[in-house]
Amino acid sequence: MDEHMKRRLDKQRKLFSQLGITLDALTIHEKEFSMKLRGYDAEEVDTFLDSVIKDYERFYATIADLMDKWQEQQLELRELKETKAAAVPVIRGIDPKELEDVVIRMELNLRQLKEKLPRAEEYL
Repeated sequence: MDEHMKRRLDKQRKLFSQLGITLDALTIHEKEFSMKLRGYDAEEVDTFLDSVIKDYERFYATIADLMDKWQEQQLELRELKETKAAAVPVIRGIDPKELEDVVIRMELNLRQLKEKLPRAEEYL
């Protein structure tokens, strides 16, 4: 068995183990049955198991692809949360000097309003 295939099967075995799946393609392929007088046709069993192995390979590819996509989504979500948390509300188009002038005018208006109110303790 070449190194690439061995690594691929190891990854598959680890993933299936995490998911609680006990059989992987290699285990199915290497399974040997004892011969009995009136047993199953060995060639027919091998053909069936080969199709099971192909399905397992498809399952593995699908699961691995979905897990990769899920991890990418988790990273994107984490980045969005960090960006949102770090974002400080920015008011665009307002000059700080202009804002200061508005505050000064409001304070002046407040003083003038207080002067116009009757001098009763309940208002002050």
